[in-house]
Amino acid sequence: MAESVVSFLLQNLTQLLSQESKLLGGVEDQVRLLQNELSLINIFLKNTEEKRHDNELLKEVVSQIRDVAYEAEDVIDTFIVTVTKHKRRSKMRRFILSCDRAILFHDVAKRIESIKNVIKEIYDNRSKYGIGEIAESSGGDAEMEEMLHKRRRYVEEVQVVGFGYDSEVLVKQLIEGSLILNVVSIIGMGGLGKTTLARKVYNNNHVKNHFDFHGWVYVSQEYKIRDLLLEILKGVSPMPKLKKFVLKVELKEELFHGLEAKYSTNKDKLKGTLIEDLNGIKAMNDEECRKALFEFLEHIKDHKLQKSLSGFVKDIYEKNGEGWQDMDDNELKSVLFERLKDKRYLIVMDDIWKTEAWNEVSVAFPTNSNGSRILITSRIKEVASHASSINDSIPPNPPYELPFLKEDECWELFSKKVFRGGTCPLELETLGREIVKSCHGLPLAVVVLGGLLAKKEKTHRTWSKYVGHVNSYLTEDRSSCIDILALSYHLLPQCLKPCFLYFGIYPEDFEIPGRQLIRLWIAEGFIRQIGNRNMEDDAEDYLEELIDRSLIQVATKRLDGGVRTCRIHDLLRDLCISESAEEKFLQVCSNDNLSQMSKFCRISIHFANHPYISSNPCLPSNSRSVIGFGEAVGHNNFLDKGYYLKWLCESNKLVRVVELRNMVRICCLIPKKIENLVHLRYLSISSGKFYVIPDSICNLWNLETLDMRNSEIKRLPKGIWKLQKLRHLYLDGPTYLPRPDKEAGLPNLQVLTGISLDYDKTESLFVQARFPNLRKLGFYGLHAPPSLVLTLSSIHPLRHLQTLKLRKYVSLSNPSSLQSTLTKITLLDVTLLDVPRYVPSIWKVLGSLTNLRILKIVNCNWFTLHCDENSFCQLEVLKMRKVTDMGWTMEKGAMPRLQRLVLERCRFDMIHMEEICCLTALRDVEALHPDSRLKKMLRQLQMRDGCKLQVYPPLNSSLP
Repeated sequence: MAESVVSFLLQNLTQLLSQESKLLGGVEDQVRLLQNELSLINIFLKNTEEKRHDNELLKEVVSQIRDVAYEAEDVIDTFIVTVTKHKRRSKMRRFILSCDRAILFHDVAKRIESIKNVIKEIYDNRSKYGIGEIAESSGGDAEMEEMLHKRRRYVEEVQVVGFGYDSEVLVKQLIEGSLILNVVSIIGMGGLGKTTLARKVYNNNHVKNHFDFHGWVYVSQEYKIRDLLLEILKGVSPMPKLKKFVLKVELKEELFHGLEAKYSTNKDKLKGTLIEDLNGIKAMNDEECRKALFEFLEHIKDHKLQKSLSGFVKDIYEKNGEGWQDMDDNELKSVLFERLKDKRYLIVMDDIWKTEAWNEVSVAFPTNSNGSRILITSRIKEVASHASSINDSIPPNPPYELPFLKEDECWELFSKKVFRGGTCPLELETLGREIVKSCHGLPLAVVVLGGLLAKKEKTHRTWSKYVGHVNSYLTEDRSSCIDILALSYHLLPQCLKPCFLYFGIYPEDFEIPGRQLIRLWIAEGFIRQIGNRNMEDDAEDYLEELIDRSLIQVATKRLDGGVRTCRIHDLLRDLCISESAEEKFLQVCSNDNLSQMSKFCRISIHFANHPYISSNPCLPSNSRSVIGFGEAVGHNNFLDKGYYLKWLCESNKLVRVVELRNMVRICCLIPKKIENLVHLRYLSISSGKFYVIPDSICNLWNLETLDMRNSEIKRLPKGIWKLQKLRHLYLDGPTYLPRPDKEAGLPNLQVLTGISLDYDKTESLFVQARFPNLRKLGFYGLHAPPSLVLTLSSIHPLRHLQTLKLRKYVSLSNPSSLQSTLTKITLLDVTLLDVPRYVPSIWKVLGSLTNLRILKIVNCNWFTLHCDENSFCQLEVLKMRKVTDMGWTMEKGAMPRLQRLVLERCRFDMIHMEEICCLTALRDVEALHPDSRLKKMLRQLQMRDGCKLQVYPPLNSSLP
């Protein structure tokens, strides 16, 4: 993580030197020299990344580097704050304080020079303490990893509970289906029981009887292809038999070349013998060739020639060696391939981490047509998917995602571990189940917890100590649990490590909004701009990769398939917090003492267990992020007056991220002094009703995200156009945009919501392309005259616009020639207007959009959705929520690509469900809380093959 700190500082310095050099004034040269020193240090950090986990000397050096990088960052950022403040002063005050400014330059230059000397000393100490030699060796890491993997296998395979359905599915995939070689894979987070399930399937009698050969090889992170091949070969062929099987290719060439030379000089003595026909010998396999040659040598009558030939041949075979240890990897692959090619084989590759491992070993597996299978287990979805694509001729098996254990299964596993075949006393069962629930279905946690309590006195008094503290007991001995899970963290690419640790800011069991997380990552500087690529897209890829690596779980998905919310298991969250504390990356603060916050780069404030918040002033802090959660019950009035933001403005002027919208019942007003936070990139707060944003916020030239949802803001400040780095502007609306000066615009804005649709005034801003990179736009129609119609041609200049949200009094018109980029439209609380006859209905306009794939209709009443022939030609998802008193008619050819239909709490006057469900592309129909009329229709509905109907509550349920 130290390299992340240094890399981020280098990135900032590069940006400052190229874009904001005027702010550096008289210290530009010193900053450039500091940048050079840090670049060298960064190379050292990258070279030692994989060797430092268990080396205390390296850890200490890296810790010193991290601390000095933080100090350098503080010096530069503080200097920029001071210079910015000086530039805002009047000319007279600047003249008066010019002496102070000169002193400041001298002081900063002196501090930078001191930091450079510290960096040089750290770098020089590499040779003094042998750190360079340590960095080159990696044996210790491999030994430590092997020990952890042995511990993991012991923990995972001790008990088998559940897996009945899982093993049934996997056994079917192994013994049924295509005869062509196929790969079956099990994926999931560490400690979930993948190896245990694979072992259960491997030992299944049907599986044993189905295959001619069974092989199991354990891969791990620090694999060696040679060891993997040898492990499989041990099962294929007994070692003594195989010792004489293969002659190395280069030695075979030397043998035949030598025999040819011997024959050419001794033709009279060797005429009519075996070696006269070398092609015949070459046609033999290695074993036959060797046998034939030695038999031939025994029958040569010329003693001198026999001795010469025997010595030559024996020398060749001695060079070849007597065992596998003398074969190279390619020869081992050839041996394995030959031995497997006529067999129906099953090989398990357990705990595979890298696609490279699969690529290297898979060439030894013949793609025969007799039903052979490879079963792999992995924490990484990409590896499983890659291996599954071994054959292009058949569709790959999707990776089997192993679920967490259910509560009863956890209890069964726990009981087996604690009572070893006995039963739990009734007086302990309720308490025991409460304790086990804290493991959240992770078998590793259940087994470790069971092992702890098996050694303890089985009494209510003893067990009650574990209630609410299970995680602290599980993490006390790192090797039993946390270090096993940490294997996934240590293998992460450097760019993903800070993104993963950032999950530590969230409370336990918190459902994390995916898009909020992405915005925070960008503001924190974790996502780098690469060419013209969109940073939000890159950040979403990072999140998907953490999910694919089984570190994060998807909680809910958006209609377009993206992650709406996600979760992290409590033990992995504990891993984030412990690693972050060591790196001074973040701290979770759940008490009323905010004065200790200055030691950590990021602070997450949780008030769930501490209802009272002290109003005592805090000491100055250099924390870059302040993020709050929970409900402040019984708080004082200072909170309503924006205490936190006032404190930040006065005591924490280096802050970049402020996220307080998750703090319930706390109303944050933006103080005028907000302009002091010149590094602020992200501000998310709730300010209550009828609030005016002060003009001073427009001086925050680094601001990227301003989220003021849950606030009633009538108008944005006039200077909003100065925020040239602004990417996300979230408002509930209706909020008016101020008129810009001349050609002013917001070139980086991606999201703009809650904007009042004010006749042609608002539309003109889009016609003039003031927001050229906008991807999501939300309009709020405040008035309802018949002429209030949004012409889609007005947003046509927004070439990147994908999502449009319309609220209240809005209708649409669209020239038939317009090719819109819109892929998703949401109608929220929309009152459909009686538009003039020359204006087509909103449904006709929406139906004509050739790229529209998702349509959401929420809280809309009293209308008829009429779908003309061939309308909604690309629509894939349609969701209606709380839609009442509506009709829905469809002509033939409408919605030909509709795949998913969601109806939640809807009431229809007219709907033909049987026609809708006959749409050929439809795969999924969800009806949530249907009314009695829709329920009756659904009971009578005959679903065609390939289309699934889900109803909640179930049709036979008594729930409302």
